[in-house]
Amino acid sequence: MKKERLKGFILGMVAGIVAFLAVIVVTKYFGIHIFPSGSLADDVWERAKVVEGYIDHYYWKDDTSDKKISEYAAKGMVNALGDKYSAYFTSEEYEETMSSVNGDYAGIGATVRIDAKTKQKIIAEVQKGRPAEKAGLKAGDEIKKVNGKDVSDMSLSDTVGMIKGKEGKKSVLSISRMENGVTVSKDITVVCEKIVNQSIQSKMLADSIGYIKISVFDNESVKQFQDAIAGLEKKGQKGMIIDVRDNGGGSLSAVVDMLDELLPKGKLITEKSKYKGEAVYESTDEKHFDKPIVVLINGSSASASEVFAGTLQDRGKATLVGVKSYGKGIVQTIFSLESSCGGGIKLTTGEYLLPSGRSIHEVGLTPDVEEKYTGDADNYNEKDDNQLSKAVEVLKNSESTK
Repeated sequence: MKKERLKGFILGMVAGIVAFLAVIVVTKYFGIHIFPSGSLADDVWERAKVVEGYIDHYYWKDDTSDKKISEYAAKGMVNALGDKYSAYFTSEEYEETMSSVNGDYAGIGATVRIDAKTKQKIIAEVQKGRPAEKAGLKAGDEIKKVNGKDVSDMSLSDTVGMIKGKEGKKSVLSISRMENGVTVSKDITVVCEKIVNQSIQSKMLADSIGYIKISVFDNESVKQFQDAIAGLEKKGQKGMIIDVRDNGGGSLSAVVDMLDELLPKGKLITEKSKYKGEAVYESTDEKHFDKPIVVLINGSSASASEVFAGTLQDRGKATLVGVKSYGKGIVQTIFSLESSCGGGIKLTTGEYLLPSGRSIHEVGLTPDVEEKYTGDADNYNEKDDNQLSKAVEVLKNSESTK
């Protein structure tokens, strides 16, 4: 008797599951939505079905993939937040973004831009010793085709995407350039390799003053920063100028680790967010820099570079020279969606507070010594860089008062 009841229970359960799956299949086939209304997902689903119907019946071209439409639908959802710092990334865009955060990527070591007048793709810069230079590409080369495909009507990101790829990927670039006053065309084969971004540049200035330029904060910056300081110390630096002009930000963890190289134990940054609450980052006192520091900032110093400079200012460790910074003190977090719908999403998730508790968002950092740049903004020539000269002057005064 018990066996018959158990058998009947199992058969009933199986029949119920089959019936439920059948309902799902039928409702999906006929476009019927059976889940409770009122949720955002429900509203998006209903609107998407209506819009899809109009596109299918009336749109006169049939050259846009369903994947691309769904990706841009996701972009639209994030754009609706009205936050210029949040974004949805396609898989290609996500990979590109993470490359800039990690500081290494597979590529050819060249920068491509669009010419403002001709709208053609131009190689703007070729990195020394990288695949592009080895293959014979030069700054100024105009890219006509990639692997035989005309790129004149393609976007810059799509063109770059055709060239970049995994290590060992080969691409044939059909380029034109001027040689001896004549336009010549060439096909150049270039092979992708792993490239580590050099985000830190250093040198010794006159009077034993160390100089470090930080172009971006990425995961490669910390080791490069440590090596730069060690190298300058060996050369006998008496003080250090750190240049974060035109540095748009980057990795918070890199900033924390680099500040830890300079400051004794104490508060560095407080991060306030919806999902973390309040997280306080502190220096460990394993190392600290006991010589004067001047930090150069300008209106394009933003986000992580403002946190870096502002923390040094708050802790009384550095003098800021230049002009007011950009004023971005909010946190963006990048989430991978590769295991679900593909791509990634960057959302504003909180704000930074400096050690004193002040926020820099939409306020910026005010330099201790204001100095407007009078030279060519695209070329910081040491000889004509008045902001750098002022930083040297301030640093020398700091040394003399010790």
